Amino acid sequence: MRFFLDSNVLVSGIVFSGTEQWLLQATFRGEHSFVISEDVEQETLEVMREKFPRLREEAEEALSVLQVEVVPKKAYAERVHAYPGLRDPKDAHILAAAVGSRCDAIVTGDRDLLALGEVEGVKIIRPSQARQLMGEPRS
Repeated sequence: MRFFLDSNVLVSGIVFSGTEQWLLQATFRGEHSFVISEDVEQETLEVMREKFPRLREEAEEALSVLQVEVVPKKAYAERVHAYPGLRDPKDAHILAAAVGSRCDAIVTGDRDLLALGEVEGVKIIRPSQARQLMGEPRS
């Protein structure tokens, strides 16, 4: 499967142990594909700088070594406007990048995105659901 990881999953996986960290470790196993966008990468670094400044360097290092495909902004910029009416319009780039890069699922903890359930055939799931799809029991 091809999973798009939202910034909240990346931040949680870098800072805390648990399912999100397990997902980040799964990027090295090669059994599934993992995708982030330039916007998600930038948002992750911004959150780390603001909320976890002592872990900023670790976050930069983690993002540099994770086995993820980074979708360039130009690849999804035009699609961002295809999702009017979102509860949080700032989430449009996630949908645009995930749909445009043909992901099977978006992995997120964002309630506004989770409420959508599925967009253009891309399921929107919690980290625990992604872990189950990969054949691992919940932690």
